[in-house]
Amino acid sequence: MIPAETVAQAHSASILATAYLCGASATTLKRKGSELNGPCPACGGRDRFWLNEAENVFLCRASGEAGDAIVLIRHKHGCSFAEAVEMLTGERPVPAATHAPVSKDEDNKFRERARRDAWDIWRSGRSHDPSRGGHLVVRYLAIRGIAMPDWHIRTLREVENLAYWHKRKGDQHSTIIHRGPAMLAAITGPDGHFIGVHRTWLDLSRPNGKAVIANPDTGEVLDAKKVKGTQRGGKIVLRDGEPGTGLATGEGIETVFSWRELRDDRTSTLWCGINLDNISGKATGQIPHPSLTIKDTLGRVRKAKVGSHEPDLTDARCLTLPAGIFSRLTLIGDGDSDRFSTQAAMLRARKRHALTVPDCRIDWADDGADFNDMLRRLRERRPDRAVA
Repeated sequence: MIPAETVAQAHSASILATAYLCGASATTLKRKGSELNGPCPACGGRDRFWLNEAENVFLCRASGEAGDAIVLIRHKHGCSFAEAVEMLTGERPVPAATHAPVSKDEDNKFRERARRDAWDIWRSGRSHDPSRGGHLVVRYLAIRGIAMPDWHIRTLREVENLAYWHKRKGDQHSTIIHRGPAMLAAITGPDGHFIGVHRTWLDLSRPNGKAVIANPDTGEVLDAKKVKGTQRGGKIVLRDGEPGTGLATGEGIETVFSWRELRDDRTSTLWCGINLDNISGKATGQIPHPSLTIKDTLGRVRKAKVGSHEPDLTDARCLTLPAGIFSRLTLIGDGDSDRFSTQAAMLRARKRHALTVPDCRIDWADDGADFNDMLRRLRERRPDRAVA
């Protein structure tokens, strides 16, 4: 008979760490607050697997399996209760993790359905141009200290009332938990075709202009920015620059516009790269973080690891630059995130993209700030003067 304290230790094992032990990864699981969603590490699929870190439970919608770390180990390896407990407490080796295959047909159908839904959202938007009735984007950027550019931004639109969908605790399908105005941005792939839509829900009465949307079950504040469709390998084109000049890219729309104003850049092409992983691509390995730690399933504290400086050049699902178009590349670095991991990703991005644009540099924001923070501080000091 297994001692009660041993069973209790296995029951309390981290569900996320166990999912990783079973073959899931940070790449396959997409995070939304304390919830993660993606292919099941046992039976594959596309988005049938769901786990909640706060509740420490998982659900596989295809098989109906649900529960704690013991149930997940049994679902993955088809073992007995006692064997699962022994694996989680270190008394029995865990079989080498393998990734369950994702059906290409299922994957392609999912992507195409998401792209069509994204296109419908994009088409529902109206022009942000004030001369054509637009006002939300202009007001939002003004709140962020950004002067509306004097060129037409074809990738931005706005909508008065957009639904925010969220999967609530215990539900298999998402429900609407918020409606409100939003800024829409079209994401295009390497070939220039539409692949997704970036949405920012707005509340123009707040200091940063973004809506506060709370999880109705936990009260946790959810991200006011979401992507529908595909973002990997995509970008949001904010300005087509003059031929033969530079390209500047950063994570956020507000960051790129703020950098442009602070650096008085009047010629470069401007891209929003959407997120750092997309800009930098995958790494060939990992390096230990000097200070961050994590707990494994046995409660042991270990150093956290982040992607190394070396790019995995086989990763085709990240930002790709055309050869012979740009004279230089500026990677816009935020200073308000963990500097060690951010710097590793930016160095990886520079090595990757320097193969296409040799003159590749990183322009860092001040420590503890991003370029929009810097721009807003400057506006506060001299509100009646132009930045440049």
